[in-house]
Amino acid sequence: MTAAIIRRGGRVLIARRPPGGRHPGRWEFPGGKVEPGESLEECVLRELEEELGVRARVLGRLAEAGHSYPDMEVELVALECEIIGGTPADIECAAHAWVRPEELPAYDLLAPDRVLARKIFGVAV
Repeated sequence: MTAAIIRRGGRVLIARRPPGGRHPGRWEFPGGKVEPGESLEECVLRELEEELGVRARVLGRLAEAGHSYPDMEVELVALECEIIGGTPADIECAAHAWVRPEELPAYDLLAPDRVLARKIFGVAV
């Protein structure tokens, strides 16, 4: 799975999961599941377009976080990205927010995203 770390003006972009799916209402760094035959980079760019309606480019790999849910194991790879087209819109997410890294503890982030926040921003979430 992938997570996009998009920074702008000292803030980072997070998205809220929609109602009705897995972990409804929880916050995460935008991204998603890698489809068969897809690279991590292709996945994160596709997910950003589907979820938020933006085109982006990948700048590099930042960190990884593993987590065990009762029904599945997740390996989340954080990729630093930059928006090159469009403005974030809530297409396949319930909401999005630009937050300062130190504000991340105020959001109900999913477990692997909390690990990434600690690794990338040094924030205990």
